[in-house]
Amino acid sequence: MDTIKVLGAQGGRSKDSFTTSIMVTKNTVIDAGNIMQALDRDAKNINKIFFSHSHLDHIVDSAFLIDNSFATREEPLYLYGLPQTIKALKKHLFNSEIWPDFSEINLINTKTPSVVYVELELYKKYELEEGVSLTPLEANHTVECCGYLIEGKKGSILFSGDTFKNPKLWDIINSNESIKALIIDVSFPNKLTKIAQHSKHLTPHFLREELELLKRKDVKIYINHLKPFYHEEIIEELFEIGISRDRVLNDSEEICFKNGLIKRVSMQYTTEQKIQKLNKIGTALSAETNIDALLEIIVTEAKILSNADAGTLYILEDKHLHFKVAQTDSLGIKMGGISGAITWPPLPLYLQDSTPNNKMVAATCALSDIVINIPDVYEAEGFSFDGTRKFDEGTGYRSKSMLVIPLKNHESEIIGVLQLLNKYDDNNETIAFDKEDEELTLSLASQAAIAITNTTLIQGLETLLEAFLQSIIFAIGKKSPYTAGHIERMVKLTVMIAEAIDKDKGVFSAKSFSAQELKQINFAALMHDIGKLATPEQVVDKSTKLETIFDRIEVVKGRIEIIKKALEIELLNQKITLLQSGKTLHVELESEFSKKTDLLDSYFEVIQKSNRGTEFTNDEQIAIIQNIASQNWEIDGKSYLILTENEAYNLSVQKGTLTSQERAIINEHAKISIDILNKLPFPKKYKEIPQISGNHHEKINGKGYPLGLSGDEISFEARILAVADVFEALTASDRPYKKGNPLSSAMKILYFMAKDDDLDRDIVKFFYNSGLYLQYAKKLLPKESIDEVTTDFSSL
Repeated sequence: MDTIKVLGAQGGRSKDSFTTSIMVTKNTVIDAGNIMQALDRDAKNINKIFFSHSHLDHIVDSAFLIDNSFATREEPLYLYGLPQTIKALKKHLFNSEIWPDFSEINLINTKTPSVVYVELELYKKYELEEGVSLTPLEANHTVECCGYLIEGKKGSILFSGDTFKNPKLWDIINSNESIKALIIDVSFPNKLTKIAQHSKHLTPHFLREELELLKRKDVKIYINHLKPFYHEEIIEELFEIGISRDRVLNDSEEICFKNGLIKRVSMQYTTEQKIQKLNKIGTALSAETNIDALLEIIVTEAKILSNADAGTLYILEDKHLHFKVAQTDSLGIKMGGISGAITWPPLPLYLQDSTPNNKMVAATCALSDIVINIPDVYEAEGFSFDGTRKFDEGTGYRSKSMLVIPLKNHESEIIGVLQLLNKYDDNNETIAFDKEDEELTLSLASQAAIAITNTTLIQGLETLLEAFLQSIIFAIGKKSPYTAGHIERMVKLTVMIAEAIDKDKGVFSAKSFSAQELKQINFAALMHDIGKLATPEQVVDKSTKLETIFDRIEVVKGRIEIIKKALEIELLNQKITLLQSGKTLHVELESEFSKKTDLLDSYFEVIQKSNRGTEFTNDEQIAIIQNIASQNWEIDGKSYLILTENEAYNLSVQKGTLTSQERAIINEHAKISIDILNKLPFPKKYKEIPQISGNHHEKINGKGYPLGLSGDEISFEARILAVADVFEALTASDRPYKKGNPLSSAMKILYFMAKDDDLDRDIVKFFYNSGLYLQYAKKLLPKESIDEVTTDFSSL
């Protein structure tokens, strides 16, 4: 055989899904998840089953196969497995209770048992018919399990078996260039990380980590064992790590030994099956929200429906057809979509003289809104296929049959063109596309065009949402530039932390974020201070304790200067009186005046120092301030005050510049943020933005605001925002009311906040251990702020 055939590729049974089974020769399969349905009467030809392990979904059809075929068999059914697998088969399946023990039942008219058990040895090669061999390789599963190196005459394919992380697997692939493809188990979506770990299966997140061990770029990666209920979700997450939908195996597909590519087999669908197939494709198209992935799906499914070898998708923009996806299965060509940009120049619908470009078949299809079906492009008249001939000359390919379909949206406007090439028959000979192919592809094209339009509109709305959020930050910046700077830096730090956690293989190895979830965190960080739109500027930007619309320290200074002038006038009047009375000037008057002015200067020094708010104001200093405020300076029958009651109250703030009332106003921004964001109709995928954004001031110990949440009531994402928000605030050097802390001080404060359960301990410790704090500092802090951090975070 030149190929292996996937009889069953799923991780569970459903109406259209079957469990693991791979046909490696006409007589041999790996696993027995789907022998009877896939092979029907030809199942009787199977005489060897190589099991990966003993779980039911991999052994189930071995019972039905022998039950249905033992009476007509001329040789036993050989069941190969690792020692524990064979033991489990005997004990739990063929035990005369669950199922007959066929090893004790002889074939008709012979003394040969119907079933023979063979214990496998890891890494030992087992030669089969047709030049194929199997070598069992160690897998990492909850029971003894193996994958298989399937070697053919022209190459090899590696089947991982059910497995979790397995470094040995990648060592084998990296060292064996005959391996053209890998079939690997991804059973669960990222949200079921704990279940995946417990059951020892991969998620897309774990696969991404495993792929970092792959040093080769020429190995085709195929995914199997998806749980049917999570099929679409897993596919979306696989796309996020660069694995397209067509790399997810389907039942009945074949993979070539020579190049590791899927061989498209001609399928003879009934009318009902065609309708079901189109409905299934339509569901997949409507579920896909990424335009690049969507375009790949359209080309892939169109090829499968028509049994075409190649497909190209153009999108109409500015009177040009732009290449978006180009695939040729037999050549292993995949361009566009999520497989990388196509640099080919677009096809103009009109020539330089403004006449229609009817020499180009795709352009004609778009201009005339017609289906074009060409049996052989080399014999076609009226079109120029110079580019096609040049491609064939360079690759050794032979382009022949072609089907070109217009894509029309719900308003019957042409939005693109789908072009299919080289339909194969059952013997892999190129034949012409027929009328049924036209009808099927037109139906698909109609669904595809609507899906493209919808996805484009959705992405447009998402772009609008992001632009709207950015415009709010712009508005905040106009009101308070330092707040806008804080938001910008805090968002960068939040995303840095979230992405690092997503890639972490230590304490957060079970934690992962999809691209969509990371975007939600990014949006939430952008919006975390939106409530400050409603906060008065004189509170938001209060740089000193006496600041309101302006800094009242100047008023206080003026009062003191007036008192000094009044004292000076009083002194002069006293001197004049003494001179007029003929009396001698008294030195005591000058001395008393100096004492009073010196006292006033000392008062102002205390007031000025307290007003800055950069140092803690202790009780002794507060007593002095209150004493100053209580003094009534009587000079020449007039009363003078240095401080008003309100000014003394503001100056008595012990930490920072805000009074308790002003602090409450500032704190109210978190509640206002939640209220504002709850009024926005976020799509379902961003529904957590209000709570993530609004809860970044909550504390693990329950002493935060606005809701006083504690512990697990605070989402993990909000905890990330909290750490980023505090660290940025501690290190910011653009605040009007304080200097930025040096790095060592900021980290020390962060440590004690985590120790007091103000912040999440694990996130703060990770922030330090991962070196993120230093990465951020080098990017965004002035050099003079970066010093050595000596705090011991290991005690957290």
